[in-house]
Amino acid sequence: MKALDILYELAGVRSDTGSAYEKALGEKIYDMISENSYFKANPALCGMETFGDFMDRPVVWALRPGKSKKTVLLSGHYDAVEIDSYGPFKDVATQPDLLKERMQQAHLENDGVKDESFFKDLYDDNWIFGRGCADMKGGLSAALEIVLGEECFENTILFVAVYDEENLSAGMRCAMPLIRRLRDEYDLDFRLCLIGEPQDNDPEVSNHVNMYGGGAGKVLPLILARGYLSHSAQALEGLNAAYMISEVVREIEMNADYISTDYGISVQPPTVLWQRDLKPAYDVSLVEYAAAAISILFLESVSPDALMERVEASCKKAMKKAAKKYRKSFEKARELGAVRTEVFKDFRPKVMRLEEVLAIVKEREPDFEKRQQAFNDSLSKKIRGNEMTLIQASVSYMQDLTERSGIKDPVVVIGIAPPYYPAVTSFRLKGGIGKLEQLYEKAAGENGYTGSVEPYFAGMGDISYMMCADAQAQRRLMSNLTLPESIYDIPFEDIQELSMPSFWMGPRSKAMHQWKERVYKPDIEELLPAMMRSLIRNI
Repeated sequence: MKALDILYELAGVRSDTGSAYEKALGEKIYDMISENSYFKANPALCGMETFGDFMDRPVVWALRPGKSKKTVLLSGHYDAVEIDSYGPFKDVATQPDLLKERMQQAHLENDGVKDESFFKDLYDDNWIFGRGCADMKGGLSAALEIVLGEECFENTILFVAVYDEENLSAGMRCAMPLIRRLRDEYDLDFRLCLIGEPQDNDPEVSNHVNMYGGGAGKVLPLILARGYLSHSAQALEGLNAAYMISEVVREIEMNADYISTDYGISVQPPTVLWQRDLKPAYDVSLVEYAAAAISILFLESVSPDALMERVEASCKKAMKKAAKKYRKSFEKARELGAVRTEVFKDFRPKVMRLEEVLAIVKEREPDFEKRQQAFNDSLSKKIRGNEMTLIQASVSYMQDLTERSGIKDPVVVIGIAPPYYPAVTSFRLKGGIGKLEQLYEKAAGENGYTGSVEPYFAGMGDISYMMCADAQAQRRLMSNLTLPESIYDIPFEDIQELSMPSFWMGPRSKAMHQWKERVYKPDIEELLPAMMRSLIRNI
């Protein structure tokens, strides 16, 4: 079965991430594998496992043993972003040919749509439109062509398709223990992982293709401020948590000191994704609790420990400014007779990590384990029932522990909210690049292209969980996670044990996640399967 035919079958099944639609596509991929002649004869060499996923979305795998134990892992995600953005074309968003025909008939250029590249590609047979065709059913189709094909390679191939990459990468996080199990069971020697993520590259502008050896990291510090209550008419008798968290935001937002650089590549500075006070309803008291979630991108040149230290230092600096401003304002108000000297509070807000608060609570509560388990179960139920988002559950978890700690003075607590994407690059992995760069350039040249291997892709995804240099350091960061391991965890120990050179290598595409999403047909038909085969043969 050829990749193009597989793509049309996969594209025809809606697979919105975080929805029941994903399950149907996972089951279809398994059916395609199990009905293949090779796997009919060897049914034990493929499988479908859900790992207790609350929507029963499966991780699908298939193993094609070669004469050599040297193994190439072909992986990818089968979920796609929503189809609502297609508007009047929503009903055909998963039918590439019909979608393209309807778009042509709509004469969108007359409706003020201004995108020369889009209209050019709309009337070009080399472009396939449709949700997920690029991200990433195209790359997945090329991998399936190989694993379902008749060619018997000298090297072994393991194919793994996962769910949920567009949301929390839960599929890949669950898949890593499975991959480790298969490695041990079949004595596999992993040499390379290829993930068919698309590359945003216009083939008419450049005859160059890229393979990316890693992805930027993303950490989401969730910072909770607890102030000191008073009536708003006596504001200097308390400390407003909304102000405290604002000083933290002022210190970290767009702070260029957080920009990390590695192999000549840099990421942009932090930005706040969520900020608010936590009053359940309006009243005239000062805000007692407030919180902010701050997105920080980083590269592997920055360790998890260094990240936490930097965030903690910023929070301490912010609290010094808050205390200084309070004292200055109080002194001025006292001089003017607006406040009495005896109501002065010598506020020196503490800055603590969540793990420190948790340790205090454990010490205070003899029945901590029982009480915490009940709270965790309640959170899990609300998340699964869509009553709470992960950020809301994280705030609830932090606020509950802070209240139970008995801390009465103003405090800032630093936690890490999910999802967490470690920064990874094969360039730092021992033997990670080796002869691969030459092999990739050779494979590109054989197909009439030039090619190069880059250390990082600007985004993050499943590749973030394919490598780990220091599981203990990652665990130290996760000790400040704002949710229990039963709700969110990353199997760093399995990942470190498996760490293999991993690369994004997918078809050239445009407008991923948009209603104009499209993939370059010749890459699906010819280039990508050919280059994958070349690497498998020569690794």
